[in-house]
Amino acid sequence: MKKSHFGATTILTTDDPPDKVGPFYADALAREGWQTVSKYLGDRSANIVAKKGHDGVTLQVSPVGSGTAISITSYPTG
Repeated sequence: MKKSHFGATTILTTDDPPDKVGPFYADALAREGWQTVSKYLGDRSANIVAKKGHDGVTLQVSPVGSGTAISITSYPTG
């Protein structure tokens, strides 16, 4: 039997504005040793793709209602 792992997505929300949330996560990933593959930090949204070893993560930040949604998807890279 072959086992496959496809990753997982977590959705979080906060009252903080997107222009504060994106940089927070970019700094947190860097502090934890993640290598940034691509990064966009805007006033109303953010998108970060990073890898560490054989793990990858895509983080998306966007406004929702009066707050901000954070979508974090983790997946194997190799």
